[in-house]
Amino acid sequence: MKAVLGTWVDSIGHCPERVRMYYNLLRVKADDKVYVTHTSDSLILSIVRYYREQRDKTHLPEALYYAGRTYSDLKDAPRALEYYQRAIDVMEREELTDYNLLSRIYSQMGTLFFYQELYDELPGVLRKAYQCDLILKDSANLVFDLRDIGRSFAAVERQDSADWYYRRAIAVAQQIKNDVLRNMLYREFAGFCIKLGKYAEAYEMLQIGRTTIDSLGLPPFYANMARYYYCTNRLDSAAYYYEKELVSNSLLHKAGAYESLANIAHRQGNDAKAWSLLQQHVLYKDSLQNIIRTETMNKIDALYNYKKYEQENKELKSKELQRKFLLFLSLSLTLIVLLFFAVFWQKNKRKEQTMLLQQEKLKRQQEKLKQYSQEQIEENKKRIEELSWQLENAVKDKDLLHRNLLLVQKEQIEKDNRRIEEMQEIQRKVEAGLYMTNIYNKFQAVANSKEKSQLLKIEDWQELQEQVDETYGGFTTRLKELYPQISEKELHICLLIKIGVTPTQMATIMISSKQDISSVRSRLYTKLSGTKGSSKQCDQLVQSL
Repeated sequence: MKAVLGTWVDSIGHCPERVRMYYNLLRVKADDKVYVTHTSDSLILSIVRYYREQRDKTHLPEALYYAGRTYSDLKDAPRALEYYQRAIDVMEREELTDYNLLSRIYSQMGTLFFYQELYDELPGVLRKAYQCDLILKDSANLVFDLRDIGRSFAAVERQDSADWYYRRAIAVAQQIKNDVLRNMLYREFAGFCIKLGKYAEAYEMLQIGRTTIDSLGLPPFYANMARYYYCTNRLDSAAYYYEKELVSNSLLHKAGAYESLANIAHRQGNDAKAWSLLQQHVLYKDSLQNIIRTETMNKIDALYNYKKYEQENKELKSKELQRKFLLFLSLSLTLIVLLFFAVFWQKNKRKEQTMLLQQEKLKRQQEKLKQYSQEQIEENKKRIEELSWQLENAVKDKDLLHRNLLLVQKEQIEKDNRRIEEMQEIQRKVEAGLYMTNIYNKFQAVANSKEKSQLLKIEDWQELQEQVDETYGGFTTRLKELYPQISEKELHICLLIKIGVTPTQMATIMISSKQDISSVRSRLYTKLSGTKGSSKQCDQLVQSL
């Protein structure tokens, strides 16, 4: 089909728009059919726009489906799901009965739900795909539908349901005498049986399933064989298959194989080999986790930005006009102000720039530290309450896509709070360790001493600085980022503030007056923050770093 369409490339530009758009739709279909990855949405969106404007109910659902396929390739799951749902809505509104297209739509939605880990939605759309294929009497697709439903139940630990659907899929494959499909199911179902401890049944399925297997199916087969032998305590055979699994290009298979080989070596008393294999496991696991972390963030970002993108897209034109007007007004006012205050501005320019730069530095540090603060926890709690309220409304409105979006956001914020609380607990323990150190006790002893002649050595200050930096994650570095020209006296005062020494005690330690200490702290606040403030504000700022 793609070759035939290629012969029209030179002449299609002279055809009417109706012909050109249908030709473009055929091109998109042909690329999708041969698994050519869509890299841009411009072509398919122009097709959707045309058929929507023409109210062409025949081609619009198909165009919407391929828009969904395009956004799936672009890793934008929410927009892909949106276009799939639009296609379904058009078909329902126009009472169209294209079961072939509906089957593909529901199947693709199931794939995206599985990718987004929205397991509650999975069985519903997969059953709809199954119903369509049942009407079409498409036996091969029925096998995949049943298998996918089984997978969805396995993902949420509903073992009985998963078992039933896997066995039903195998029965249909046997009924249509498709050995390739049947053996593929045997190999996958065997892994499920091993998890349930049905080792004899799993082994029998693996032996049948290995008769028709391609290169892509080998790593999972080796993994299941290895797990079978490992679970039945036949370690040499398990090691043989784990080593064969290492040939795979999959980081997941390599990481798992190395970990299992390390366990086997340890159980056999070869700890040196176990340690070497474990190092390989950690190497591949770290690489795998980096990939998973990136994919997870992409999922969250896509879900989070979906509704925002929708609203912004609707208001884009009006906002652009408003922005230009405000820009013009702002530039005009700025010009007038600059002309009026030219002399004053010239005099204070450098001072203001320095202060603004200082404020920006402090703001960046405070925003970074806020991620682990109690303030962030409280903000997150308020956001969770707001999301909970929105979730209730989404449930009432039966807006499943919006509900899932809100649910993912809520779960992520709850995870962030748990992470912050864990970090705070670790910090409290580290601070408790600081209060038990010899150098801390030494400074406290000098602070509480009535002997004015008791001096601290340079080495003592250096040791205190190292201990504070270790406790508060490079405190001195952050301090010098804000104020590179900080003096030794100012640095010493900051260290004393950080370990909770009072101004009176500072005067004792540094052999100075309380008024002098207060004056230095007040000036230090201005240098650190770029704004004037009190000595107490300086203490609060230093403690927050």
